[in-house]
Amino acid sequence: MKSSIQPKLNKITVVCNCGYTFETHTTLDSLRVDMCSSCHPFYTGTEKLIDTEGRIDKFNRRRTLAQPKTQKDTKAQNNSQTQYKPSLKEIFNQNSEN
Repeated sequence: MKSSIQPKLNKITVVCNCGYTFETHTTLDSLRVDMCSSCHPFYTGTEKLIDTEGRIDKFNRRRTLAQPKTQKDTKAQNNSQTQYKPSLKEIFNQNSEN
């Protein structure tokens, strides 16, 4: 192997937002992470809600806007979907009779 084309490995300390640190080898100069094995819900067994940039609030807002406001709205939607639509054969028969 050519040693001149290989990236240089650095021994760095990885720092998590929870304060946990550990050392590893990488080509980067430094590394900060949002979650690690000591604070991730999968590894700790605790349920922790992670809301990045208000995504849950945004989803709940969109969901409430999409729901009909009253029962009259749902009935109107159901009625518009169940209206009878004639087939092409019926339309052509009506036109040929006239």
